[in-house]
Amino acid sequence: MRTLTYAIIILFLILLCSCKQKSIDVHTFPNNVWNKEDSIVFAFNINDTIASYDLSFFFRNKLDYQYRNLFLLVELVYAEQILNTETLEYSITNKYGQWLGRGLGNMKDNYLMFNKNRTFKKSGDYKIIIRHGMRNHQLIGVNKLGFKIK
Repeated sequence: MRTLTYAIIILFLILLCSCKQKSIDVHTFPNNVWNKEDSIVFAFNINDTIASYDLSFFFRNKLDYQYRNLFLLVELVYAEQILNTETLEYSITNKYGQWLGRGLGNMKDNYLMFNKNRTFKKSGDYKIIIRHGMRNHQLIGVNKLGFKIK
């Protein structure tokens, strides 16, 4: 019995160590407000130019968020040069106004895919700069925005 317990522990440790490393960074908005001129910057480092990476966003909103969607203006920067600029739209509610995502109480969490299987040509430090692309100057009900690279 003791041997089986040790074997299970060793197997668990091997599986834990073999998982790909994730990098998660989260920005919290003061007073749950995101102003149009406020840019959120996430920095990350790429060491392996052969591997592919999944880039995604985490968005937490309160129920007083006024829109059905979220537009993000995203710039990928390397060595102070913009490599890519994209305008992304993510649905936050369905067509009936029901919140998508998960959460309890007055918060909802949405996980939003940005790039799947992305490769980088050069190793080094990168930045993702994000602004909201909504019509209003202030987005009310925005709690957190996160960036994950896996």
